[in-house]
Amino acid sequence: MHGTLTVVLLLLLIAAAVGFLAKRLRIHYNIALVIAGVVLGTTQAVPKVSLQPEVVLEVFLPILLYEATLTIDLRRLRENLAPVVVLAVPGVLTTLAVAGVILHAGLGLAWPIACLLGAALASTDTIAVIASFRKVRVSPRLAAIVENESLFNDGASIVAFGAILAAIQQGHFDPGGSLATLAWVGVVGLGCGCVLGYAVAHLVRGTDDHLMEIMLTAIAAYGSALLAESLHASSVLAVVAAGLTLRGMGWEALTPTGKVAIRSVWEVAAFGVNSVLFLLIGLQEDFRSFMSFAGPVGWGLLALTVGRAAAVYPWLGLLRLAGQRVPLRWQHLLVWGNLKGSLSMALVLTLPPGLPGRDLLIGIVFGCALVTLTVQGLSLARVTRAFGAGNRAEETVRMEEEQGRLLAARAGQVEVDRLQRLGLLHFGLFQRLRAAYQGVIARSERTLRELLVAHSAEEERQARSVRRRLLAVEKSAIQDAVASGILSDEAADELTVRIDRDLAELGAEEEG
Repeated sequence: MHGTLTVVLLLLLIAAAVGFLAKRLRIHYNIALVIAGVVLGTTQAVPKVSLQPEVVLEVFLPILLYEATLTIDLRRLRENLAPVVVLAVPGVLTTLAVAGVILHAGLGLAWPIACLLGAALASTDTIAVIASFRKVRVSPRLAAIVENESLFNDGASIVAFGAILAAIQQGHFDPGGSLATLAWVGVVGLGCGCVLGYAVAHLVRGTDDHLMEIMLTAIAAYGSALLAESLHASSVLAVVAAGLTLRGMGWEALTPTGKVAIRSVWEVAAFGVNSVLFLLIGLQEDFRSFMSFAGPVGWGLLALTVGRAAAVYPWLGLLRLAGQRVPLRWQHLLVWGNLKGSLSMALVLTLPPGLPGRDLLIGIVFGCALVTLTVQGLSLARVTRAFGAGNRAEETVRMEEEQGRLLAARAGQVEVDRLQRLGLLHFGLFQRLRAAYQGVIARSERTLRELLVAHSAEEERQARSVRRRLLAVEKSAIQDAVASGILSDEAADELTVRIDRDLAELGAEEEG
């Protein structure tokens, strides 16, 4: 116990030092941690620490997934659900199949082993990608597609990996049984998360104690994972479903203090887990052992890149025909930003010791993670600028900042009104606080009007954004009316076609 605590503390101290250095060098701390881990592992400056897959999958992964669901924008998820689902489900299967073919041909791996490795390489790690996107101010829609796809991509990769590994261990592949298992793992996993998320969403409505609210979110995250595992379903999908259910049904019932506290706690937990994980990634392989796998790693990089391209371009091309446009330059970034991380490595580490070529598979995945995080991760910001997808106009940034100031002031004013109604503010203090917020609101509204007058193109962009949101609301209302029996399917189909046509026209304008 003493030794474990010492190692954890040492890793956190190293991670903190690397984090400070990374900020000065203006590179993402995850990438810096991997590089630092490789240097430390090569020089043997710190004792080698094994990366236990059970700890990653059962302790670390729920934290990372749940924290991601709490920061997700549900409106943007609904608006981009089609490209997200296409990339995360048929896209993962396409990557798996294409990567398996390349690995079988290039390395001579047996078909089941090649597909197993393809499944491990199909998962994406988007933390460094999102950080690079924020640095160059890409479109919020592109960032939403990348971030939301990762949530569902992880679940699909784990389910596919588990199914292939089970078939290898059984010695034969049963298509019917495998499909039934996949359906059980996916549907039951999502069901466990939705049930527990729904229960916790209702429990948070009965408390104003932010400590209790934090504890309930932890119960939702780990409780859904444990429930799914006990039913032999996907714990990853359960955690994602629990977080999204709570985000959609219980978030507005939380107190403002509770929202800030919950996000802060989970953000700190995710930061600590990421710091330790990415440092451990680098410590797994020193540079000398990495070079011994250089050839197979090269084939692995070719397989994951071609597999990702086969998932992105054809599937999003088909989606374009259906009116869901994703600009081609964004598709290039989805391919180049295909970084590998902790999940891919945790999956290959779960391989049984007796599996043929286990060490080779681990070496390939670790090498691919190292190369993609450093080479592609460090160059992603420059590639984004080269494709013209970054650095939004200065007036756009100014307007977003002013809108943020306006939103914050209005939220503060609503809370002041609530506190006064509860009798927690005396009238004099209430008047002063409300007047201060009203002054901020007035100034922000005036500034926004001036910006819109001075920049007509920005006004058009904002009008398109609002129009897209309103069309999504209209489509949702029609679907609700059909479900409640107010509208017939025929009438709803005609209205939905008109809305989809308008959305397609808006997408064409934005792409232009």
